Amino acid sequence: MEQVHAKNAVRHAEKRRIGTCQFANRIATVSLDAYKSVVPKSHRDAMKQTCVAAIVAHYSNKCNQSEEKKNDDLGQLRVLGLGVGTKFVSHDVIITEEQQNEINNGCYGKRIRDCHAEVLARRAFRRQVALEILTDLRKESSSDSNAEFNDDDPSILERVECKDDGMQTKICYRLKSNVTIHFYASSAPCGNATLKKFVKMEKEVFDASLGPDEWPQSAHKPIGAHSLRLGQFALLVKKDNNVTTQQQQQQQQLPEKKCDQAEIEQQPRRKKTKIWPCREDDAWCPPSCSITNYNKGTIHSCSDKICRWNCIGLQGSFLMPLLDSPMYMTTLTVGRKFSRAVCQRAVCCRAEGFGNSSNDKYKLNHPALMETNVYMDESGTHQMEGLKMIGEDASFDSNLCWVWWPGKGSNDADCIDGKTGLIATSCNGETVQNASYSDVSTYALLKINLEILRMCGAPEAASLTDEKLSLSELRMLKRRLSAQYESAKDTFLLRHRVFRDWCCREARVKI
Repeated sequence: MEQVHAKNAVRHAEKRRIGTCQFANRIATVSLDAYKSVVPKSHRDAMKQTCVAAIVAHYSNKCNQSEEKKNDDLGQLRVLGLGVGTKFVSHDVIITEEQQNEINNGCYGKRIRDCHAEVLARRAFRRQVALEILTDLRKESSSDSNAEFNDDDPSILERVECKDDGMQTKICYRLKSNVTIHFYASSAPCGNATLKKFVKMEKEVFDASLGPDEWPQSAHKPIGAHSLRLGQFALLVKKDNNVTTQQQQQQQQLPEKKCDQAEIEQQPRRKKTKIWPCREDDAWCPPSCSITNYNKGTIHSCSDKICRWNCIGLQGSFLMPLLDSPMYMTTLTVGRKFSRAVCQRAVCCRAEGFGNSSNDKYKLNHPALMETNVYMDESGTHQMEGLKMIGEDASFDSNLCWVWWPGKGSNDADCIDGKTGLIATSCNGETVQNASYSDVSTYALLKINLEILRMCGAPEAASLTDEKLSLSELRMLKRRLSAQYESAKDTFLLRHRVFRDWCCREARVKI
């Protein structure tokens, strides 16, 4: 949809916002401070239009909660994972590499397929959690046998006793009782969270009754599934123009099937099934997104992924055997384009029905949703004169993406070429050369998690001497190490009325 703007028209880079509460502004501030600290100023000045995401730990103060807190008594906030980016690797690049790996006995997972900020932040968070567990295990094996996490340690975990399937005691961790996890996104996640339809939107109201260490506790109102056929809960993928071109070429090469009239009359008549309007084309989708069955992309939107994390956790498959429960976000704070009703539908409520059994370890998590009035680009303006596509007035030109976590060992974020998924060796020149894989790639996360599992005595990890796995071998390993988690993921992706349309690179076995 297009809109004509008056001559010399401009708008703020970020529209003025109300915000939800003080805590949302604190989350945004600490996240953007980390962004300004670890991403070069030259890049920030040149590319003011970008997306930033962070996963933040909140350490509540143990003082008497009934007493009014002073500023010095506020709970500590610490960024555990930061991501900056808006790019992803084209599908044909991944397919070509997978074919070459099969021929050359290569390994899967060195490229980061999706370099959107939210995905990079979660990868950094998983790396940080793995490093904290590894540090604790190394302390135990050192000369100081009594070394362990303590209340003053900035880690988020504590060790607990738990039983495996054979009722044997094993090493296990959980979040400390005073720690909660909070997610920040500088803009509404791409996909369903930017689909401003099917709900009544209202302006946010700032809640002055909530202190700087408090967030909303009200439950989400149920959402009626009244427009499923029109795409109300639809899964969306990030539009990949290369996939479109490739699919069109393949379709053009297919010979046209011809049937004579007699053959047509002999064929049994089938009952016509009406296709849902939302599956006929993607004209109704938000900019840069498409539907899953339209051959325009294979990487799911960030809205879909966040909703998935709110069902099976942020931790992933390899960390789950070391945790007593999934790690869920307590709040989600959004900057630009926030709408409470839309965001609620996109990141959690459309997955209603998952984990309803009282015995389920994995349940649908409904985080508190908050808007922040802290701006990433406070002073910038955009020229709006002339004909503009609605929703496409921002320009994300740079392929450079950034990822950082506290255990990285430096205050410089990794620079990644979002079009290749590999480390960028030159970030300020006109050309960017690819060097090697990032420490938050699937390959690197596999290596550190296998080291942890070997230290914990996991037999599956001990017998695995070669980390060069194909995609199918990696999935088989996940099923052996984290059977319960993978079973919950199968249930979610195969049985749920909405998420069974998820695009999987390899077909899952129905359960």
